[in-house]
Amino acid sequence: WRPREKRNLVILNMVPIFMPKQCAGGKIGIAHSPAWFEPADLDSVGAPIERVLDFILGWHLHPTTYGDYPQSMKDRVGHRLPKFTEAEKKILKNSADYVGMNYYTSQFGAHMKTEDTKNISWTSDSLVHWENKDVDKYQIGSQPAGGKLPVYSRGMRKLLKYIKDNYGDPEIMITENGYGEDLGDLHNDVKTGINDHNRKYYLQRHLLSLHEAICEDKVNVTGYYVWSLMDNFEWQDGYKARFGLYYIDFLNNLTRHQKVSGKWYADFLKPGFPTSKIVREEL
Repeated sequence: WRPREKRNLVILNMVPIFMPKQCAGGKIGIAHSPAWFEPADLDSVGAPIERVLDFILGWHLHPTTYGDYPQSMKDRVGHRLPKFTEAEKKILKNSADYVGMNYYTSQFGAHMKTEDTKNISWTSDSLVHWENKDVDKYQIGSQPAGGKLPVYSRGMRKLLKYIKDNYGDPEIMITENGYGEDLGDLHNDVKTGINDHNRKYYLQRHLLSLHEAICEDKVNVTGYYVWSLMDNFEWQDGYKARFGLYYIDFLNNLTRHQKVSGKWYADFLKPGFPTSKIVREEL
């Protein structure tokens, strides 16, 4: 992992002090991409989960809230972390106007009893293994056929509450939330592609969790963005993984076709949408 580049990314959040007057009223923040972690066993409860969240989220969010890295990171790898000057700490503290959060999935976190000194990475530095199943082989959430990642909507609510409780109740925007699927041999079959009921249920579940976070946990969420409007090029999967509310026919002039999820979401956004149409079963 590259701590110096990470430090530079955090420093870039100081841009607000250089903003010209004509930008007054604008907001600047960072879109973080954390997963939520449930403990895989009793040894992983508490400190290990807090530590992995420090490494996956606090690495960027802690400096822009408190002016420095999380203490667990300094304790574990402080000798490798580029230091902030006192002037930088002062400017970084509370420099973000909002917290952006990309949420897709969750993992089990398993405490590493011994450190892997041969394969150093930011994941091993946290002393936590990422697992899809816990010690009893139960999978986190569910994994629909063709789905790219486990579906665990409760994780989004828990992450929102965690940020509220640990980072001063900031304004939060869900900058990405969506469901990717690989249609395999039917990748170019339009009829199959538009019948994306799993994506519709994914959105229903996550919007319900968002509703609970806002109304019950009093999290200050001010925006929500689905990833994505249309099928697109993904950094890891190219065009193979489809995330869109609209199907793109790559073999026919990039023709757009509204999917089942796109129709449902368009209806959901209309005033007076009945909440009874939001399912309450975990996908």
